[in-house]
Amino acid sequence: MTEPADPGARDTSTPPAIRVQHADGPADLEAATDYLDAVEEQVGVPLVDEAERERLRRAVADGAAPDASWRPVLAVSEGSVVGYAAVAAPSGADDTAVGDLSVPSDRSLRRVVRSALLSALVTTSSDLEVARLQVWMRHVTGDDLTGVAQDGFGVARRLGILGRRLAHPVEVPPAGEWTVRAYRPGPDDDAVVAVLAGAYEGTDDGGWTSQRFAEKRALPWFRAEDLLVAEAPDGRLLGLHWLKRRGEGVGEVYNLAVHPDGQGQRLGPLLLAAGLAHLREVGCEDVLLWVDRANDRAVRLYESEGFTTRWDDVALEHPPPR
Repeated sequence: MTEPADPGARDTSTPPAIRVQHADGPADLEAATDYLDAVEEQVGVPLVDEAERERLRRAVADGAAPDASWRPVLAVSEGSVVGYAAVAAPSGADDTAVGDLSVPSDRSLRRVVRSALLSALVTTSSDLEVARLQVWMRHVTGDDLTGVAQDGFGVARRLGILGRRLAHPVEVPPAGEWTVRAYRPGPDDDAVVAVLAGAYEGTDDGGWTSQRFAEKRALPWFRAEDLLVAEAPDGRLLGLHWLKRRGEGVGEVYNLAVHPDGQGQRLGPLLLAAGLAHLREVGCEDVLLWVDRANDRAVRLYESEGFTTRWDDVALEHPPPR
């Protein structure tokens, strides 16, 4: 069994040889999980998507090898895991395979591991016969953004991770004719999906369906009381603020969405403040959110409420976007 490396153990300008191998058995998948646990504890935030973590968890729990649609790989040095990546085949008519990449923080080791894993994912996506590969990399550095071009990738999307403290009570503006309340499982399901589908139609975050919403509700962190909705006097739901408790006093603005029919009525600021007040009431002292850097309106809203940049995540694409 390949062992996870201590993420802070190396600090050398001459990186050791890196071997990339497929994680094709339970032992390698357990080593991948241990590696991610270690680096995420060091950094303090997740370094792969929650769906990727769930695939790993299920595979380890079942003691099963990955199926043909999911290809996890490990970067190994001197018998220890020093990096992880995976790609999942697209479903339906989509021609883009989506993957995740986690690399060590040591600068010289990070560069060679990143290049080796990205090269492996390009080969894997070719085996999957897809036209395009998109790989998410978290906590990027300036060196990463320079180096990925040499690896044959371009930046397709950039998310800013913003945060603020919740040390003081949050002032919630008057709701007027709107009612802000907790989501009711069952009766509110279709309306919530309609808000999400309408708010994100035509964007990279689109494609909301009842099935997708059900999958998100099945995740272990979901709580109905942490999904706030804005109800109009006629009973329609036109906005929502979906919150997440990350643990250790940290909350997350998981999704803040306003249906096009609710735009221009200050629902965004109302729901944002109501959600922050809720997080503070349940014991959160800090809050994070992910926002697309291209969405200037959303970035301005969050910055006006005291959020500042903590780091950036990027979607790398091969071939590079034109």
